Amino acid sequence: MSVGCVIKGIVIAAVLALAGFFVAPVLGLDKDVPVGSLVAVGLFIGYLLGAWVTFMGGRAEHGKKADRSNVLYVGNIPFKAREDEVQRLFEAYGVVKSVRLVRGGPSRRPKGYGFVEMGSAGDMKAALVLNGEDFAGRKLRVNIAREKK
Repeated sequence: MSVGCVIKGIVIAAVLALAGFFVAPVLGLDKDVPVGSLVAVGLFIGYLLGAWVTFMGGRAEHGKKADRSNVLYVGNIPFKAREDEVQRLFEAYGVVKSVRLVRGGPSRRPKGYGFVEMGSAGDMKAALVLNGEDFAGRKLRVNIAREKK
């Protein structure tokens, strides 16, 4: 759990505790239950709620990063190359999860680049040796893919 998650949990807990402190007298609960107990319960519930919210948010962010962790950008691909040919080339260096050659325009012509998702970080690093190698008469550009901004 990161420091940011702990701080978010504390802030949510404090807000709920303050809400309990100020709402209890308005509702007439301060006569039956001590205000300190309401604050403690608010802190406890708030911290649990805050931890759950930040945990779920952290999982979503972690999932996004994991999706792109083993992806390679492959440029200068011959326009006539097919995805299965590119996959066979990269399989020599490890497990290939997917190959996506980018196409564009109304005719859906190949743009000459694509993305290869490798099975592990080790496979990805091994496949980086293809940078500058000849593939069907063109020298490939192989780099670690960056997030689209």
